[in-house]
Amino acid sequence: MMTMKGKILSHAFILAIVLSGCTDLEEIPVGRLSPNGYFNSADEVELALYGAYGTIASQSLYGNDLTTVLLLSSDMIDLGYDYSDYSHWNNFSQMPTNSYTQGIWEGSYEVLEIANMVISVIDNLDESQETKIRLEAEARWIRAFSHYNLVRLYGEIPYFEEPVGDYTTVTKSAVDDTYEGIINDLLYANEHLPMEHPGDDVRSRPSRGTAATLLASVYLTREMWQDAYDQAKWVIDNAAELNYSLDPDFQDLFRALKMDQSKEIIFAADFIGDQQVSGYNNNNVNAFQSIEMEANSMRGIAGWSMLVPSLKVYETWEAGDYRRKVSMSDTTMISDSTRIDYTQFIIPRPHAVKYNRFGGTIKSGEAGWRSDHNQVIFRYAEVLLIAAEAGNEIGRTDEAATYVNQVRARARAGGEINEVGTGYGSYGPGPVPADAPPGMGKDAFRTLVLEERRIELAFEFKRWFDIVRRDLGDEAFGPDGLEPQSNFDKSKHYLIPIPQTELDVANNLLPQNPGY
Repeated sequence: MMTMKGKILSHAFILAIVLSGCTDLEEIPVGRLSPNGYFNSADEVELALYGAYGTIASQSLYGNDLTTVLLLSSDMIDLGYDYSDYSHWNNFSQMPTNSYTQGIWEGSYEVLEIANMVISVIDNLDESQETKIRLEAEARWIRAFSHYNLVRLYGEIPYFEEPVGDYTTVTKSAVDDTYEGIINDLLYANEHLPMEHPGDDVRSRPSRGTAATLLASVYLTREMWQDAYDQAKWVIDNAAELNYSLDPDFQDLFRALKMDQSKEIIFAADFIGDQQVSGYNNNNVNAFQSIEMEANSMRGIAGWSMLVPSLKVYETWEAGDYRRKVSMSDTTMISDSTRIDYTQFIIPRPHAVKYNRFGGTIKSGEAGWRSDHNQVIFRYAEVLLIAAEAGNEIGRTDEAATYVNQVRARARAGGEINEVGTGYGSYGPGPVPADAPPGMGKDAFRTLVLEERRIELAFEFKRWFDIVRRDLGDEAFGPDGLEPQSNFDKSKHYLIPIPQTELDVANNLLPQNPGY
């Protein structure tokens, strides 16, 4: 059976056809081949869907641009080395000409174009009705996922339910209308996707559990608390059939060689390492730098150290929390017998190592910053925390505490960071973090669960969205925040700018987002 990575490689020809004439949305699509003239079977449609997953894992989205913007915009990551396109996001000086806002826009709409092309040909396939419904459900999940990221970042956006015709005439949709479309797609996907992830080791194709998880996240963002709780609770109640559970060792979630066996991963971007697909770099461009590389840099070996948390992120994290040991490193081995602490690092702060302490295959010829380490986008612990946050808002605070406590109990159990040659060891079990105290009020628990999300999901591209949806910007970037930023203005920066190149082509996308 062909693996997901092999299928991503094999989709190259189809992806080139699907995106013919529309690889860059600022170009007017001309002469696109009709999808009805190519997609004749379920296998061909599935290859096109693999193209969508390959684009999700491209440099424009979860390979670099999207993840970098989400990390630097949050209060959990600061810059180590200054780099202009990075610093603009870190200090809230981004402009519509910034390459990252362009990359995110183009990559997201490329994913949408593939999904809509697939949906447009489903009825004409010579396949069973069951097969056609399943393929449409998968394409609609992909479409909802892409629209969800876009609307949270840009606000009013073009909402597409069919392939793009004349791009110069596209218009923006109201935020409420976009969310209505997202929810409708996810309700369809939730009804028609299979319970098991289809033939995929790393869960980079959706199941009913994936649909319910994304739907719970959407409802949480919309503050539709009962609906968010119901969807998350459905996943929890059906976890055994969905084959979901918390991994016993938190570190194993971030070991490239163990991710395929994880029952906690609900959806991941699947990277293929030293490969290029249809002109797309399908590599995880990780600007975090491992501490081992940092130490080697001190001995003259080149390395990268751009995304480094502020010292306050480390200092305010309970020292006994195993998740801090997994997520950050304050020491490293520079020889078999010598260990240095973070005060001697080139950037003298503890580093974020969640994704690269046990990374995957490094792309050849690179300075250790491209690999095939998959990005976890949704995992079961987040479902528990969605149920906790939404449950608290509907008056089920005592029950909500049990979900937080499941996550904390796993952290207290500790685990094994040691691997040959790393100099790290085994940790736990220990007393930190303690269970949520009984009898908490709604306001106090709300603060607790948002902090739990910040810690449990640290450096996983969630914090910026939490800051925006809960209006935490003034607190997060104020003088007492983890990363004070004098430039921050929530009336402007809760949205990112629409790329100037898009506005130049499609005047109906005006006005630009406020403040830009």
